Amino acid sequence: MPNSTITLGSAVSYARSFPIIANVVTQTAGGQSLQPSLTIANHIMTEIVAEVMNWKWNRFNLPVFYTNSWQQDYALNVVNLGWLEHGYLVDINNTGLPKPVWPLEVVKDLEATSGQYGQPGQVSWLPNDQLYFGTWGGAVNTGDGTYGNNPQPLQTINSPLGVVAQIPNPILQVKDTFGNYWVVTGYGTTGSTNPFLSNLNPVFPTPANPSIVATTATDGSVTWTAVNPKGQGIRCSPIPPQAGVVYQFNLVGQWRPFAFLNGGAFTSFSQTIEPIPDDYANFFFDGFVAKCYMHSPDKAIRGMYEDQMENWRKSMMKTKEKSDRERDNAGFYPASSIMHQPYTVYPGPAYPFMLPYGG
Repeated sequence: MPNSTITLGSAVSYARSFPIIANVVTQTAGGQSLQPSLTIANHIMTEIVAEVMNWKWNRFNLPVFYTNSWQQDYALNVVNLGWLEHGYLVDINNTGLPKPVWPLEVVKDLEATSGQYGQPGQVSWLPNDQLYFGTWGGAVNTGDGTYGNNPQPLQTINSPLGVVAQIPNPILQVKDTFGNYWVVTGYGTTGSTNPFLSNLNPVFPTPANPSIVATTATDGSVTWTAVNPKGQGIRCSPIPPQAGVVYQFNLVGQWRPFAFLNGGAFTSFSQTIEPIPDDYANFFFDGFVAKCYMHSPDKAIRGMYEDQMENWRKSMMKTKEKSDRERDNAGFYPASSIMHQPYTVYPGPAYPFMLPYGG
């Protein structure tokens, strides 16, 4: 069920009720032009769904994924992630109830690491094409101790579910010679020949068409699925060991603007202001009106734009503060050194002390 039933046309009609800016949204003698209204609406939506505004109605759960041997990076077909909020790990194969859960710390960037001192404690998102990918049939040892081995012909790739300890696997994502990116989505035994010898010209989800079904490639009994190079994937630290506990990543993010029913941007007055709920529609309307001042042909009216926008932004921040009434988790953590050294731990929710190699 969508959040909104309010259309952009309603916001335009509201703006026309202000005589001082009515000519901005009434561009033709017999009616109204789509511009500049569409551009104004896109700008206001972007401001409302900005990183400082972590609205609960704009959250979504990323697809879950599982740790793999020595694999730090995990490409996903997520194409409308604005930013990560938080997350947690689940010891997914633990038979106890409740299953053990650990918090994850979300950070802006993570460097490659070879540290394997425990479960991942930090995550960041990166475009898929900035993550590490293996090569199908490449040298068994990649030459980089940070990452696991390349997938080989006639190699069994094991499911992470239902095992006592993680079974050593190769890296589960590869880049083919044509620049396409693939991840394992079906486990089994690879074939005897490289499934990517010819360019499969894969399709995959995009911001404008997030529901498109991605191309798959059959490799023996293994299935590979194409991922968008500019989609969003996850890097974790420290890396999972070759054989250890399998953790399920559960991450919560904020949508980029227009990630719901509207597609890539506003293109007509009949679109709703999704994902903004109906009871927040007045803030969209007020921002739309404030932005109209900038487009007025009258210099005196344009001069009122800064004050109008500043007042609107202040009202937005007050609204955000009023909605943040819950008591947040709080704590103090020892500071890490300025220069991160191999095998040292960044303190955080998963590792609140500089252990086991602390100082």
